[in-house]
Amino acid sequence: MKNNNRLVNVLYIISRLSFRFFQLLLLFVLIFEFIPNGTLGNFSSGIHHSTGYPLTAKVQLNIPDTLINYKNKLGNSFGIALKTGNKQFDDNFNKIKKDPKLIKTYQINHFEIHGAKFKDIKKEFDNVKIQSDTAELNVTVNPKNLFFKSILIIKSYSILALILFITYQCMCLFEGLKANFSFGKLLNQRIKNIGYSLIVFQAAKMIFSIIIMQYLSRINYDHYLPSIKNSRFNFINLTTTVEYNLEILFLGLCLLVLSKLLSYGYDLQNENELTI
Repeated sequence: MKNNNRLVNVLYIISRLSFRFFQLLLLFVLIFEFIPNGTLGNFSSGIHHSTGYPLTAKVQLNIPDTLINYKNKLGNSFGIALKTGNKQFDDNFNKIKKDPKLIKTYQINHFEIHGAKFKDIKKEFDNVKIQSDTAELNVTVNPKNLFFKSILIIKSYSILALILFITYQCMCLFEGLKANFSFGKLLNQRIKNIGYSLIVFQAAKMIFSIIIMQYLSRINYDHYLPSIKNSRFNFINLTTTVEYNLEILFLGLCLLVLSKLLSYGYDLQNENELTI
C-alpha cells in the first residue's frame, strides 16, 4: 500500500505540473493572438491570425535521376523527358537523349549521405532507395475565407484544450486516490471522461479535415525553365486528407471499457461491505 501511495503521489505531481504548464501555454498563445504580428521581443507564436494555422497534408515526391528539358532547333517542339527507373519513361528518355536534332538542357538529381560531423559517407553504402514516396507534414496556410479560417483556428486550439482537459482529469483522479486508494464513482467518472474526450476529439478532427478538403485539396510545386515552353515538371504535391488516429480512438474505447469494469468493482466492494 505504501508503494502504491508513493506512485500515486508521483503521478499526481506530474499531472498537476502538466496541467499548470498547459494552462500557461494556452494563455501564452491566446495573448499572442491579440498582438498584431504575433511576436514579442525574441518570442513568437507558431500559430497566429496574421501568419496562418497548420493543417496536415500528404506530401508526394517525384524526383527522377535525370530530367531533360528539350526543344527542336526550329523552336516549334518542346517537352521534358525523365529517367526514373521505369522502362517506359527510360526508353523515351534515351530516345530524346540520342536525338541530335534537339537542343537539350539536363537537370541531374543526386543524393548525399552524411555521418557524424557531416562527414560524407556515401561511398560506404551500395544503395539508398526511398520505399515510399508519400509522407505527412504540416502546412501553415492563412486563408481569406472567414469560415475556413475559423475551422483552422478551432482545429489548432482543440488539441491544447484536449490536453488541458485530460491533465485536469488525471490530476483530480490521482488526488482522489491519494485520499482513498479504492474503487469509487468519481474514479470511474474521471476515466470515462478521458475516454469520451478522446473519442469526441477524433470525431471532431475527422469532421474538420473533411471540411478543410472542400476548401483546399491540393498544393502543387513545379519546376520549369522560363526559356523553354512546356518544361514544367511537377515534383512535389501536397494533398489534404481525412485525418484520423485509430490508436487514439482505440485507447478511448479501452478507457470506457475500463471504467465499466471499475464500476462493477465498486458495486462488488459495496456488496461486500454490506455483507460484513
